[in-house]
Amino acid sequence: MRAAGIDVERTLQNRQLEIALPQETYLKTGRFNKDAMLTLTQEALKAGTALGFPLTRLIAHAETAVDDWTSGNDWVEYETRLNSVLPNYDDPVICAYDSNLLTAPLALDILRTHPIVIIGGVLVENSFFTRPEDFIREVQARTGPPQPYRA
Repeated sequence: MRAAGIDVERTLQNRQLEIALPQETYLKTGRFNKDAMLTLTQEALKAGTALGFPLTRLIAHAETAVDDWTSGNDWVEYETRLNSVLPNYDDPVICAYDSNLLTAPLALDILRTHPIVIIGGVLVENSFFTRPEDFIREVQARTGPPQPYRA
């Protein structure tokens, strides 16, 4: 950012830029909690408006949150439930993933939760998207005692 001419210290000081670690977000309660993250996401989007900013751009790097993806079903349910939260805000939210850290079934499930995706640098309507009310039932049907992720 500095190389691009952005005064990082000033933007951090006036809260135009905020960087939060997984321990302050996804793992705030000690482990991933989908309900706490939904609340935190809404609070972050509201905070920008309260600070007088016309738009908040939120980029979330999920791979920093889940070490072994054993909570994959919880994660997919969280991503699905975001679809009922984000339309309440005009702010762009990007869920970024390092595909090298995902299993193929988990990657496909995550892809199914997003109506629009960026693939290869191109923004496209996602043909794999599944309506949240349908997909959430499917994911919840899989949920049982904690176990490794399986599609």
